[in-house]
Amino acid sequence: MTRLNQRHLDKAEKMETTAIFKGIGVVGDVKGSHNLYLNGEFDGKMDLTALLLVGKTGKFKGQVKAECVIIEGEVEGKVIAKEKVELRDTGKFKGEIVAPSVMISDEAFFDGNVKMTREGMEKPEMSLIEKPKDAAEEGVE
Repeated sequence: MTRLNQRHLDKAEKMETTAIFKGIGVVGDVKGSHNLYLNGEFDGKMDLTALLLVGKTGKFKGQVKAECVIIEGEVEGKVIAKEKVELRDTGKFKGEIVAPSVMISDEAFFDGNVKMTREGMEKPEMSLIEKPKDAAEEGVE
């Protein structure tokens, strides 16, 4: 287990967890600070300051922003994670992932794009400065 995985799991164990179980479907927007375990179905937008775990029977369609997203079920849409996204063996993903760290299992299904960014990092400013031509290059002797 990597240091990032262990650090997030340690933090997640200290937080409260909310669950949407198999047989329950939710449509709409959810915002919260608890870990969310999804084994049911969700269609809409999620904005979490914690972990989203889509369990083996979980189905998510829409957009999610979270600290960390672990996918064991099915996800379709856009996933934006502050720390990492992990697509495990049983996971199926279709869409776009934006995160600084992305792990995709060899057994997982992935159809989409990944954009690896570090949230809050500024892009370096670049300016092009024209280099003065050397007299020899200009044909002047």
